[in-house]
Amino acid sequence: MILATKNRPKAAELAALLSAVADPDLDLISLADWEERHQALPEAEEGADSFAANALLKARHYARLTGRPALADDSGLSVAALRGRPGVLSARYGGPGLDDAGRCDFLLENMAGRFDRRAYFTSVLALARPDGRALCWPGEMPGLIAREKRGAQGFGYDPIFYYPPLRKTLAQIPAAEKNKISHRARAARAFLNDARRIRQFLN
Repeated sequence: MILATKNRPKAAELAALLSAVADPDLDLISLADWEERHQALPEAEEGADSFAANALLKARHYARLTGRPALADDSGLSVAALRGRPGVLSARYGGPGLDDAGRCDFLLENMAGRFDRRAYFTSVLALARPDGRALCWPGEMPGLIAREKRGAQGFGYDPIFYYPPLRKTLAQIPAAEKNKISHRARAARAFLNDARRIRQFLN
């Protein structure tokens, strides 16, 4: 099964989350590793208006190109005070010239003076076969937007996403602990709990 992302931190996180899968038939391999063994593949064009639709686009794209089942994730941050932005545009928020730190800074600038700090992360896992058939599993994690960046772990918006139960941002939480509580962990848990349907789907 192809982990259909060229984002190495995300691929590593997905692999860690799915390490509980004992079925050797799944044969997890990152897209980057597949490309090193075979050939570079074009990026999937993400233009849908929902996380589920974008995850399905990516999973079907890479399943078709590799001829193997592909598991894709589409995820992002939705902020109440910004009317749900950045949402599906999380990876491109603020323009193409920004890195993760720049996007965090841009979001904090847009949150200046706002009292409502509520936000949530969403992750949708989509598993597609080369013939286009697909399944989805969603996961969400509620939290707050911090006033400043804190922590050096994780990636993306982790330094500004404050998780009240632990009184830390995701970037202050060790990866092993984050992988038990995150939006992606919740989607992965739903995936793992659906093992029987997945085996039938892949056969």
